[in-house]
Amino acid sequence: MRLLSLFTVLFLTGLVLANPVIMAMSLVPLFTLLLGLLVKRPDDVEVTEVEKAKLSWAGEDRPLVFDVTVKDGMGFVAVAQRLPGNFELVESSNFGLYWKGRGEKRFRLSFKVRCTKRGVYTMPRAEWEAKHPLDLTPVKRQSGGSYLPMTVRPKIMNVRRIRAMPGLASKPFPEMDVARIGLASTDFREIRDYVYGDPIKSINWKATARRERGGVSWPLVNEYEAEGKKAVWIFLDAASYLDIGTPTESVFECAIEAANAIAFYFLDRGYRVGMYVYNDGERLFYPDAGKRQFHRLTRELIDLKTSTRLDELPQAVEKCRKFILAHNALCVIVTRLDTRHAGLLVDATRKIMAIGSRWRRRRLPVMVVGIAGSELVPGKTGYEENTADFLRLQGRHVAGSLRHLGASVLEWNPQREGFAVALLRQVRTR
Repeated sequence: MRLLSLFTVLFLTGLVLANPVIMAMSLVPLFTLLLGLLVKRPDDVEVTEVEKAKLSWAGEDRPLVFDVTVKDGMGFVAVAQRLPGNFELVESSNFGLYWKGRGEKRFRLSFKVRCTKRGVYTMPRAEWEAKHPLDLTPVKRQSGGSYLPMTVRPKIMNVRRIRAMPGLASKPFPEMDVARIGLASTDFREIRDYVYGDPIKSINWKATARRERGGVSWPLVNEYEAEGKKAVWIFLDAASYLDIGTPTESVFECAIEAANAIAFYFLDRGYRVGMYVYNDGERLFYPDAGKRQFHRLTRELIDLKTSTRLDELPQAVEKCRKFILAHNALCVIVTRLDTRHAGLLVDATRKIMAIGSRWRRRRLPVMVVGIAGSELVPGKTGYEENTADFLRLQGRHVAGSLRHLGASVLEWNPQREGFAVALLRQVRTR
């Protein structure tokens, strides 16, 4: 107790020196102490979240608003909100210091944050501490409010203004193709095995029951000829060699953004979009149209991580063969060009085109989005610069081989331009 110590020192000093002035001055800290004991420290503090939105996009500014209510006591109240990893403060402050006088007081803590990486996060409870104005009682620290779960989806790039892309919209997918969208006709095609994502109403229960009697329990579904706009099939690479760059800006994060942007672009225009995530345990999403399909794909991309398992692209093409043929789909491959597995990319592109030429008497359109992995390595030394140049030359060689086969190749350097700008640049040069 500093005030009590000050009173004791002044009083004893005045007593030893027989100085009544010093003894009178010692009464000031004593009366201040007695007066402070009548003041209660703020103990009843409530922190409630005003902003309840739980969904946001990566790179989007999101407001967080908290109401702070102090019901009793007098003194200083500090409130702070800790931010999870990959969150950064972009406006105002996540710390507030307030003075609580007489009566109930309400304060508001408001700031904006930005999450730089997709994922599912939990915002911790806000922390507050209350302090006596004369520091006569210990500081009280507690947590207020509740845990706030937040889902950060891959951001959607601005691809709405792209009206034509070589090998995509200008030739096989004209913008004026305005038939019925995303619906199946009444023309029966075949009975096939059930695939994850097929609607329950498409199951042929009689055929499934006959198969059950034969000892096979997997259901069968009816498939009909598709009407309306054509389909787009996305092959998304999820191999561990895409983990190049920083935790918030890596090749894999850019690949997810590109796949999400392509899906959004075509689904927004009514096309059917399917996806196969290879090198990650065979994640297949049956082609469908509409916003529901976009949200379904986005939910899957939120928690997607790279894997050391190799489900090579030619094998992935073979597994998706019937879907590609059924919808005469444009195939978009999102990966790196500068890896030792680039030869498999060329083989897979040749295989897709062979499927189309055999059954449709023409090649299926293929577009390869190659992300420059070496450009995302931070703080490269001289040796690493030489390695990056070598990888860049290797990527150009692979891109040339793909173009020679007739595929459209988009070489994207995320450090220099956004994905939408890269697509527009591709349109202008063709």
